Amino acid sequence: MSGARLVTIGISHFCEKARWALDWTGTPFVEEAHAPGMHFFAMRRAGGRSTPILEIDGRVLRDSTEILDALDVRATDEKKLFPTDAALRSEAASLEDDFDEKLGPAVRRAMYHLLLPHREAALEAMTAGVPAGERRAMRVGFPVLRALMRRSLKIDAPGAARSRAVVDRVFSEVEERLRDGRRYLVGDRFGAADLTFAALAAPALLAPGYGSRMPDVDEVPPDVAALVRRLRATKAGEFGLRLYRDHRACA
Repeated sequence: MSGARLVTIGISHFCEKARWALDWTGTPFVEEAHAPGMHFFAMRRAGGRSTPILEIDGRVLRDSTEILDALDVRATDEKKLFPTDAALRSEAASLEDDFDEKLGPAVRRAMYHLLLPHREAALEAMTAGVPAGERRAMRVGFPVLRALMRRSLKIDAPGAARSRAVVDRVFSEVEERLRDGRRYLVGDRFGAADLTFAALAAPALLAPGYGSRMPDVDEVPPDVAALVRRLRATKAGEFGLRLYRDHRACA
């Protein structure tokens, strides 16, 4: 497999989804991580409107689902992301899409609502692994960026409450699916549905093994820690953390 370039917002869980898929399938890549708001020019140079963007074999893939589909074609049998059975593949793709549409935006809004009031904690999380110039610019421009993020992502108390309800609902749906004792969401092996759930839930779980530095639960403000501990205590939260232990660190 040839090398690739992945343009990301380092903290982004949608970028983590792509990063994990690249690691899992053994695809060599170089990550170009940027801070939120600082990623704009790199994103435009790469020909996309959002991150992640994967440049590979002369192609530009501009969506995490598109990236997973392309990597699945390249993967060896034991690293396939989707089942070969048509019905199971459709089920996995449907779950992946559902997590993208519901869980991803809800986790992002709920966590940013709690994190953004805490300047230093927010800056540490949002600038991990990014160029030094971006870190300096973030410190100077943080008040403006915070206002823009709140406006563009509709980050306010009512929106955060709705997002927490969506997270709880998705977690409950995952728990119901796991109720029969299965170890994975679709079929009998780790795949795209599991990866997508765990990656998109990871910021709300502060999952160890995340591809960008994630603080420990004891290092974050109390209101953030309270939400993390509550979600970690659920069966779905335990499932997400297990996926990271079993399939991320060794990816």
